[in-house]
Amino acid sequence: MPIKKLDDLVELAKSKPKKRLITAYAHDESTIRATQKAIDLNLVETTLVGDKEFIINLCKSINIDHNIFEIVNEPDELKAGQKAIELINAGKGDVLMKGLISTDNLLRCVLNKENGLMKPKAILSHISIAEIPNYHKLLIFTDPAFIPKPDLKQKIALTNYVIDTIRKIGVEKPKVALVSISEKTNPKISSTVDAAIISKMADRGQIKNADVDGPLSVDLAISPKSLKVKNVKSCVEGNADGLVFPFIEAANAFFKSLTYFANAEIASYIVGTKVPMTLSSRSDSEKSKLYSIVFACLMAEEN
Repeated sequence: MPIKKLDDLVELAKSKPKKRLITAYAHDESTIRATQKAIDLNLVETTLVGDKEFIINLCKSINIDHNIFEIVNEPDELKAGQKAIELINAGKGDVLMKGLISTDNLLRCVLNKENGLMKPKAILSHISIAEIPNYHKLLIFTDPAFIPKPDLKQKIALTNYVIDTIRKIGVEKPKVALVSISEKTNPKISSTVDAAIISKMADRGQIKNADVDGPLSVDLAISPKSLKVKNVKSCVEGNADGLVFPFIEAANAFFKSLTYFANAEIASYIVGTKVPMTLSSRSDSEKSKLYSIVFACLMAEEN
């Protein structure tokens, strides 16, 4: 049975070994509350990196026992990001979480060639999972945040990332759609050509463990009725588990539209790093940050 709710991910995560969460510059209430909830659910052990006195006072102000956390004192924002990654590289963490540190500063730490968190030759990508009220299961998609205009090599990597992510939440053979303006390959529209190439690669076993098709418009990816009306045959069958968008504007608009028009709940994590990383916005809710912790924990390698 497909996983339909983000709360189902919580139950799945509970069945896995507990993970070690390292939070960089944990100086905001929603981050503290989300990590406390993850601890209460017995999903993680948590290390908070930041100004120890500030974190303790913040915990007291919101009635949270600071003793449930290990706190590593580093008052400087950039150095706190560096210290969090140092702990990961020392084998003391399975998941990295962004606290109040700016995205630019955290990525600066992650991308450091000597002491960063990148896998060799990996492509950094942002993957989201959405609980959409009028879709019958969770939907995973990429990339709404990092790669402005992925080339063919990057799209192949993104497709494999999506497949791997979906398989880790229990779908043995995911259905993945390569999104473009329509199902017709048009030499003047590069996204349709790239999608057709990747689809053929999947047909020939160069991309494994999934039914992959493209180009497909979004309606053909998620609606069997649209397939029937337009007389299109697809191995995705209007039942996509995952979508790979052709460029960042399309994926980002899709992300924001789900949030503001469809009232979707969305969690995200970053792939391409040595451990999964959450990169929530400073304004994201406690609930959203908790779901992102859960999502990243499920993506972490087993202990």
